[in-house]
Order: sequence, then C-alpha cells, then structure tokens
Amino acid sequence: MQSDNTLNRPSIIITACPHAGFEAKLRELKAGMEEEGVPCLFVSDDAKDAITLAYKGAQASTLGVGVGISPDALCVHYQKLPERQPLFVLAGEGSLPEWRNFGYNAARLVKGLPFKADPAEAETAAAEDATAQLYASVREIVLKILQESAQGHGEVNTWSKTL
Repeated sequence: MQSDNTLNRPSIIITACPHAGFEAKLRELKAGMEEEGVPCLFVSDDAKDAITLAYKGAQASTLGVGVGISPDALCVHYQKLPERQPLFVLAGEGSLPEWRNFGYNAARLVKGLPFKADPAEAETAAAEDATAQLYASVREIVLKILQESAQGHGEVNTWSKTL
C-alpha cells in the first residue's frame, strides 16, 4: 500500500495484482472514472483475488469505494458491504467497454447516480427494441392494406366456385 498521506486524498482506490494485460484494464477503469469526474489512485498488492483486492481498496478509500483487478476478474466493492458480497464482479477476461463501464459505475457509486448498463446487455436490449419496432411497422402496414381492401380501395380478387 502507499503512504497514508496519499491514501487520505478523496479517491477511489484501485488495487491490482500486476499481471500480463492489467495495464489495459487499469487504463480503461481510470478513463471511466475520469469521464465521471471522480479521482482514483492505483495501489499494487500481492493478493490474487479480485474481491479481496477491491475490499482492501474500499476500506482504504476515503470515498469508500475500491476496485480490484486480478488476472481472472474485476470487482467493484463498497466499504459498507461484507467482504465476500461485492457490488459488481466481472469474471473472466472481459473487454475494453466492460472495463470502462466498471470505472463509470465505481464513480457513479461515489456520486450517487444510477449505474450504467452493461455494454453487452445494452446492445442486446437495443437489438430487441429494433426488432419490436420493425414488427410494429410491418403490422401497421399489413393492417392498412387489409383496411383498404375491405373498403374496396384495393383490387380484390374473388374466385367463385361453379358446381
């Protein structure tokens, strides 16, 4: 951990176990926090568990929020939560948008704002919304054509059976 003087500044503490690729995660996390206007500090630690790292950061942060970066996960923790019950956990490698989203949400926790949706979930919701809009448009066109046919505006073919 760093000196007490540095840790007393109001900031989110990002605690990480250095590993291959953690610099990209750290860069995206910091970018998300910076875009929300909340400062952060990086602290290196030997623990390999993201939840433990985030909990340590939350306990050290004057803002009460910590983020943990381990080789296999990312975690956001709040100091008033039990250690094994973090706020957000991203298991696995993740992606640039997911890492930045974790930075946004850690900063939004400090600011008391609603969390941003997970980028993958937002993309799925947008696709479902587009499908629903397309369905509604097609339904509207079909209903209009049927109404015009019923009113005699369209050409209606009638077949008669002769016995």
